[in-house]
Amino acid sequence: MDARKGVGIGSIAPRGPGARPATRAGALNPEAIDEEPELTLEQREELRTLLETRRAEILASIETRQEQERDTGREVGDEMDEANIEGATAMASRLLERDVQLLSEIDRALAKFSDGTYGLCEGTGEPIGFPRLRSRPWARFSVEYQEQLEREARTRGGV
Repeated sequence: MDARKGVGIGSIAPRGPGARPATRAGALNPEAIDEEPELTLEQREELRTLLETRRAEILASIETRQEQERDTGREVGDEMDEANIEGATAMASRLLERDVQLLSEIDRALAKFSDGTYGLCEGTGEPIGFPRLRSRPWARFSVEYQEQLEREARTRGGV
């Protein structure tokens, strides 16, 4: 660990919602900054619609998986049947957990519309690009910041 914490590439730490960096390299020349522009009203509405649609799909998926889990009867069978049932149940459980986690991320993104922080990187406070948000509307970080977090995680964890 570097004794100069807060200096250099490993010093990026998440800031509070809506926090904006004080300065950046090239901040004196606005054209030197390559950040994404703020989202337009039309883009925000498109992304909100995407989130709400995806939320409805996930809720339906969760309900279907829960019904399937309840309907799985426990008939006495051979060991192979039991192993197949256990495998299917474990897979359904993992898919359900994944859906619940994604639903949580979507709800978090929708809440950001209310407090005015939707579309801002939670790590830097800078705008997240529209193309990234269109492909993953619940994204919390800009591509650059996400890549930095992943590099730091590989360095720390050796993964």
